[in-house]
Amino acid sequence: MTVDGTIPGVQEWLDLDEAGRRVRRAESFVAARREAESHNVWITVGDPAPEEVDGHGGELAGVPFGVKDNVDVAGFATTAGSPLLATQRPVLDGDLVALLRRAGAVVVGKTNLHELAFGGTSNNATYGAVRHPVDPSRVAGGSSGGSAAAVALGSVPFALGTDTGGSVTVPSAFCGVVGFRPTTGRYPGSGVVNLSTTRDTIGLHTRSVRDARIIDRVITRSGGVGERGSLADLTLGRIPSRFEEVEGEVGTVVERAIDVLRDHGARIIDVPVPDDLEIAGGPGLDLVFFEAARLLTARVALGTDRPEHLRSLLPSIVSPDVRRLVEHTASEEVTIEDYDAARGAREELRRSYEHAFAESGAAALLAPTSPVLPPPIGDDDLIEVDGRTVPTFATIIRNAGPGTVAGVPMLSLPAGRSAAGLPVGLCLEGRFGDDRALLALGEQIEDALT
Repeated sequence: MTVDGTIPGVQEWLDLDEAGRRVRRAESFVAARREAESHNVWITVGDPAPEEVDGHGGELAGVPFGVKDNVDVAGFATTAGSPLLATQRPVLDGDLVALLRRAGAVVVGKTNLHELAFGGTSNNATYGAVRHPVDPSRVAGGSSGGSAAAVALGSVPFALGTDTGGSVTVPSAFCGVVGFRPTTGRYPGSGVVNLSTTRDTIGLHTRSVRDARIIDRVITRSGGVGERGSLADLTLGRIPSRFEEVEGEVGTVVERAIDVLRDHGARIIDVPVPDDLEIAGGPGLDLVFFEAARLLTARVALGTDRPEHLRSLLPSIVSPDVRRLVEHTASEEVTIEDYDAARGAREELRRSYEHAFAESGAAALLAPTSPVLPPPIGDDDLIEVDGRTVPTFATIIRNAGPGTVAGVPMLSLPAGRSAAGLPVGLCLEGRFGDDRALLALGEQIEDALT
């Protein structure tokens, strides 16, 4: 089941003959340019080369896709949404892009993002705020907002995002598409403007879980996608901490989706993950701040400039919230001792996840992907949630944080919509390394909810 049956997903593309793919592919480039104008979805849209227009072999022959503009694509600048890197033009694809191109997929262009992937709204001061597909006055989520919005609006059937602390799953939830963050390390990660070697991974935005399974199979060279099973007698774990301080409409939509799963025979039980939010909001951030200070300066050094310190990059960072984060990173240095303690906390959290699965017998853990609906564009610092004023970034990504620190696979599915038609996401978290089982389960749940 796709978000909009008139827009083909990956499977629908594969069902087209070569002539059909050629026609739809040309339409993809036109649609991407339109989305760049209307919703600031794309930073750069390419021109299809003759061999791409004519199609070529491979499992994904001629299927178009988008690439977040912090992932290298030969022939395109990799700006990471910032003037800081605007002149960097890689001569090689990142490993994952190269793999997909060898399978026949065609890059349409580079999608917009939160500057340096350091935020949750994709309100980019240089390339414009990525506008929500349903309500253009609202954000698309971040940092991979352009990739999620491109799939939701229909120019491409899938897109690559990157995820440090919810940057794939959150925009997917906001935009009403599927977002898959694999187990950290499952996908090749070269050719990326990284914030954290510990937490970063490339992830997928697709129109259905089946599409995510198809792309995952191509990337990992694993077996076929298999058949959907039954939810009857499956145990699913509801993480209590992730349902606290959730916006009213989000909670209503997610609880309604959980009731549907009960109606299909699933057993829903509360499964706590001890100290999940505390570790994600403390040591988990130390991991990022320590590593980002080194990774960003190293990436800039690939160009003509040779920065001596993170502080020297500040004049070229224009989004105010990102400038503040980088300034904080530069001035509040995380010590080696703090960083080592954060690594220990990460292992503690990973053990807590494993214990939660082992003790409960749950096939997956459930929670709202984000505790809030997409906020209005411009509310970068604070948002109003059910009469409370809360910090924007920390609130948007709160529920996604623990799983990204532990590195477990995460899958965000459309759970339903608010009264105003805004999408709400349901996130499934699986055991570390058990990605194929999570994707198979996700397809079962998607089938029940649609």
